[in-house]
Amino acid sequence: MSDAAGSDALRRGLRDSADPRAERTRRRLFEAAQALCDRGEDVTAAGLAREAKVSRSVFYTHFSDVGELAARMIEPVLGEIAAEAAVARDTDPHRAMRDAHERVATHVNANRVLYRAAFRLPGDALLDGMREAMRVALAAHIDMLRPAAGIRTDIAAGYVAAAATNVLADWVTDQIQASPSEIAHHLHVLMPSWMHEPINEPSEETARKRGKP
Repeated sequence: MSDAAGSDALRRGLRDSADPRAERTRRRLFEAAQALCDRGEDVTAAGLAREAKVSRSVFYTHFSDVGELAARMIEPVLGEIAAEAAVARDTDPHRAMRDAHERVATHVNANRVLYRAAFRLPGDALLDGMREAMRVALAAHIDMLRPAAGIRTDIAAGYVAAAATNVLADWVTDQIQASPSEIAHHLHVLMPSWMHEPINEPSEETARKRGKP
């Protein structure tokens, strides 16, 4: 096995490891990233290692680059936003979705230096990680909505997730000049309106296709 393959295998093993030492190291690196963002300093592997008081080799044992760390950081944030939106939509689905987009834009803006550094790296670690986290959340949301016959959850979720992720990537890399509220507004109004409508009972035809009586 090559050194690169061995390192990849080690990182995969550590990714979801419950070992307390691995968890502490990841937490220190996440906290280091947050501290650098709060101070507006450049986020690099060397800077993260220095802030977390670990060696660069330790950083690379856990993450292939800053992009992978950023992807791991945003996954639980997007998951939490989606979970809270799912509860809030029972009261006001339009406001729940709008608030979710505002929280996403606010979070990305607050950690802009991290995400900018990650998006500018070779490869697509952050782009892929953010898109996948959004796709999973949107797929669960679409399934709950019971969309009209002919709309496939996987295609709809992937389409919206890819579009939103690309907008955020262009924004933090300064290809789009806009405020967080403008980004949130566009994420919201450009999403298909049926995705934030009240849940309706499926038609007889749709129910029949899904095997319901």
